[in-house]
Amino acid sequence: MKLLTLALTLTAISAQLQAATYDLPFKGQNFGDHEKVHTFDHAQNTSQKHGFDMGARRYDFDNSRWTSVNTTLADYNAAPTNDKFTIYNKSIYAMRAGKVVGCWRNAPQNPRPKLSGDSETTKPWLHSNLKNGLMPGGGNMLWIEHDDGTRMLYAHMIPGTISSALCPHDDVAYPAPIGNNSEMKYVAVPEAQQAVISKGQYLGRVGNSGNSTGPHLHVHLQDSSGVGQLITFNRGMAAVPDDSKPYPVWTRFAGSTIPGGSQLIWAPRTVGSQYVRHGMASVAMQGWFSHLADSGFKPAWFDGYTVNGSTFYNMVWKPANLAWRGYFGQSGASYQTVFNDAMDDGYVPVQVDSHQTGSGTRYSVIFEKKAMAFLARHGLTYQQHLDVMEQAKTLNMRPVNISVVSSGGERRYTTLYNQQNVGGWTVSSQLSAAAYQAKVTSEWDAGRRPIYLNAYVHGGNVNYTAVFAQAPVNSWVARHGQTSAQFQTSFNDFSGQGYLTDVVAGIDGEGVHRFAGLWSKN
Repeated sequence: MKLLTLALTLTAISAQLQAATYDLPFKGQNFGDHEKVHTFDHAQNTSQKHGFDMGARRYDFDNSRWTSVNTTLADYNAAPTNDKFTIYNKSIYAMRAGKVVGCWRNAPQNPRPKLSGDSETTKPWLHSNLKNGLMPGGGNMLWIEHDDGTRMLYAHMIPGTISSALCPHDDVAYPAPIGNNSEMKYVAVPEAQQAVISKGQYLGRVGNSGNSTGPHLHVHLQDSSGVGQLITFNRGMAAVPDDSKPYPVWTRFAGSTIPGGSQLIWAPRTVGSQYVRHGMASVAMQGWFSHLADSGFKPAWFDGYTVNGSTFYNMVWKPANLAWRGYFGQSGASYQTVFNDAMDDGYVPVQVDSHQTGSGTRYSVIFEKKAMAFLARHGLTYQQHLDVMEQAKTLNMRPVNISVVSSGGERRYTTLYNQQNVGGWTVSSQLSAAAYQAKVTSEWDAGRRPIYLNAYVHGGNVNYTAVFAQAPVNSWVARHGQTSAQFQTSFNDFSGQGYLTDVVAGIDGEGVHRFAGLWSKN
């Protein structure tokens, strides 16, 4: 299988963001791996002509389809309740800073979504308060005015999920039917009570209140005269839903609006200290690569490995703070090409990896745009690896990566050295699991800790490659030979104690998923 690649630079992203104004109202971390926001064309009236109705779809692998519900079709048809929608109860966030000039927060929800066959005359899916003119058409909603006078409507939220700090109106219904009067008569917020909103602030949760046919978020932007305005987003990716493609090709729309028609939207996630994944199938890798780059991360670690002939990846991403490029799943020739191009453009490699596949050795590499002396080689025999190591020592360089694959009965080495100071160091590349454990102990006694780890199968046996160094760090932990569940438990425990993940390594060529990891904190 040929893997796609992506290279992004922060300078390119910065250029795209100059005209951007709005965040998406959702965050990627609040959706499951196979859940995405879903948008569709909205009614083209004056105020809402550039607005969006935002639901969600998840990929149902059992039935090969993108669906808006989180249960089976039979279960939904038997009891079509609001909470069976994937979008229901998802958190909503402010797309831009402003102040709340109109709101409602305690309107009851519609009893259920609209069903085919429902009467448009009686509209049985709507709550009686809406039909009697006793609540806003937006149900529980916020009108947020921006500093340029434009206003954004966020509508149809679950009752009570908009806080009283944002909305001072606590009544369930209007004191009298709205009739032909503007709803602003009741929903307007006095100036002294207008809450100040920051971009990204939590607003409420997606529901089915007001003039709504089912759980979704309605947003639209209008100017001071009530004319709808185009919404330009600073991040986000879109793909047309296709039931045959659980892993679609994503297109960034940063600096633009969401494409028209039915669209899956991958909302960016909040950038934290790092984002770590293990055991990701290669078919999902390109989408996640694009999503994390779009969110504002940069890759710090790629590790490819195979299990029963299938390729998987482990990865660590950190906040992007300089221009970078990243590639994965490259053939030897493609790896050399992207390497040469990066050198010509002023980038240096900061991490390299190799893994073996049925189609040959594949390479991953991360480049950053900065000045740094380095020494990089790939496809080395063991003796060539030793010769390059000696060359690195004469150049006062330390090992960054010593990645090994078993190919044609030989070990092949992909190595990277640079001049960052980690004190004294040692390398071992043919350790059994027991020997690795013993090495960790002996190196610790010598004042060195593991800073790099790679695992592979050679001659039917699991081998570990490790670099130990006198790197300054207050605390570190290491684990190896763990199942996916055990590794996740270790990750959760150590992250909860303030450790960051330095290394996630899968055993390349084994018949089961096994992982090793290194964590540290200063």
